[in-house]
Amino acid sequence: MRLVDLLFSDTGLTLVAGLMGAIWTVFKASSWGRVLRRDRYRKAVQAVEAAVDVTYREYVAAIKAARADGKLSLEEQREARSRARLKAIAIAREQGIDLLETLGRDQIDVWIAKLVKRLKRPTRAAATPTALRRLQPS
Repeated sequence: MRLVDLLFSDTGLTLVAGLMGAIWTVFKASSWGRVLRRDRYRKAVQAVEAAVDVTYREYVAAIKAARADGKLSLEEQREARSRARLKAIAIAREQGIDLLETLGRDQIDVWIAKLVKRLKRPTRAAATPTALRRLQPS
């Protein structure tokens, strides 16, 4: 029996699949796998930060400047968060990251809410990108 015949037999395919599964398990449990997951998570959070910043500059700032009280209505707030969410997904997709899978559907909204809350603080210096990166998921 030749090696090629052995590889394409039921026993050979089972052996190859088991070996590949073992290699994948070792990779996922290794520090290299953790580093890749952490890097992907960091990039996903940065995409949300960038989306909130872009939405503020392109949408929210114009509305606030046009109003005497400088506040958005509830509908405008929902629209701003929706725009930030869509922009975050697009930015992450450009970087090859599936934002919904990496952060989770509900967590994207939580991150946006945290970043908006941080931006609403009286001092704008507290909302620098470095300060925003220090936020931890709840």
